Amino acid sequence: MTNVLAAALVSYTLLSPTGAQVQPAPKIELARPAVRKPAIVTPSAPVESGPCQIGVIPIVGIVFMVEKFGPVTFLDRYSRVSVAAWGLDDLVVSRVRAASPGSPVRRIPFTREELKSGGRDQPRLFASYRMASDIENFVRLLATKVRCERYVVVHRHGGSQREFGIGISQYPLNGPTHLFAMTYIRVYDGATFSLIGEAAALTTEDTFAERLMHNSLGGPSMQVDQAAFPEKPADVPNNPLLRDGVRTMLTKSLDKTLPGLLQRASQR
Repeated sequence: MTNVLAAALVSYTLLSPTGAQVQPAPKIELARPAVRKPAIVTPSAPVESGPCQIGVIPIVGIVFMVEKFGPVTFLDRYSRVSVAAWGLDDLVVSRVRAASPGSPVRRIPFTREELKSGGRDQPRLFASYRMASDIENFVRLLATKVRCERYVVVHRHGGSQREFGIGISQYPLNGPTHLFAMTYIRVYDGATFSLIGEAAALTTEDTFAERLMHNSLGGPSMQVDQAAFPEKPADVPNNPLLRDGVRTMLTKSLDKTLPGLLQRASQR
């Protein structure tokens, strides 16, 4: 599994609010920010106050991947598009609230520099081996701002094929086109910062039969008509088919996975 915080930082850095950039396959390394002053990644709602039982840290909803695969992987082409207007991080927070009725839930805001800080003292050479410690460091850093009993991190995730996170993929030689929304959930104890629960967010049971029949990419996905693949990545934010499909898959997968995961974590 690739370094989540590194991948998130690269995506936040490369995106403009409305544009897209076409690039070769992503590399596992931290990228320099494009500007000197860090842009603040903030929720659309005002900063919350009051007690916090569950702090939610969503690293999901800004980036949409447009992935055009070649016959071999080095011919793959990727574009990153900003879909901040879709409100996917807000959706994540709302699903955590729905899965934990009666519990005070707060979204934890963060900046690009704070996102970069996870594992900052480790050499880049070992980036692919320090994902768990990076996320734990990130949670520890944000906990200095808002103290919560538990922290829930929801981040983009890779499946069993070449797709990663949220986006659309097209396979060569008239192959299938898939819309996908793959995320992973981690729950941390707010006092010790130990990992007390984790799971990929799925819409089906995690069995061999379900993977074979309904979960071929290793995460929530749906095959769509080839015409749904955007001719221009910049058209993605205004495409209701892609937006609604992603929101539906994200909602279903979180609603299926969060309640049981949070309940088990609360018993530890």
